[in-house]
Amino acid sequence: MKKTMTIAALAAAALLFTACEKPPVAQAAAAVEVFTPAKAEGKEFKIDAASSKITWIGTKVTGKHNGTINLKEGSVFVKDGSIVAGKFVADMASLDDKDLSGEYHDKLNKHLKSDEFFDVAKFPEGLFEISAVEKSEKGATIKGNLTLKGITHGVTFDAEIVSDKNIPKAAKATFNIDRKKWGIVYPGKPDDLISDTINLTLDLKIKK
Repeated sequence: MKKTMTIAALAAAALLFTACEKPPVAQAAAAVEVFTPAKAEGKEFKIDAASSKITWIGTKVTGKHNGTINLKEGSVFVKDGSIVAGKFVADMASLDDKDLSGEYHDKLNKHLKSDEFFDVAKFPEGLFEISAVEKSEKGATIKGNLTLKGITHGVTFDAEIVSDKNIPKAAKATFNIDRKKWGIVYPGKPDDLISDTINLTLDLKIKK
């Protein structure tokens, strides 16, 4: 009887994890040692925070959630027609789920802002600072330091930069990070575990 129950439990677990929602397929921005920030030289262009946005997708066994984070401020420095440095500040208190409504929406937002996730009361800002921008087949490869919950790691990802007459107008990038590297370790419910992967999309608009 005990053996039968064990086999049944294992079969149920296998079925559960086979059916789980998988994170979006995207470039993995692995957490590495902190890079040296790039020198701010050339001409500064401010980010249009109102038109820019950060979107996120988190997955778990039974599904997924998606939402946004507002950009608080930021700027890039351009020299010889190329972005060479920059810094962007995210308003973590603006973190908002977009796939739920009513009571469930409010509960999820509260949970995501709690110390089990992003702890926005203690860490109200997220930060990304450019270390290097290199040309690549996909447009550009960005190296920089990402800070969440007061923890900073170097990351690298590809980006599409749109320019007009050597003046950048917009930049967009999509990549995955391992949330646990930034101290976001809440596992989820035993029967509804949360993936370690968070998918982020940066959609930045640059003022003239």
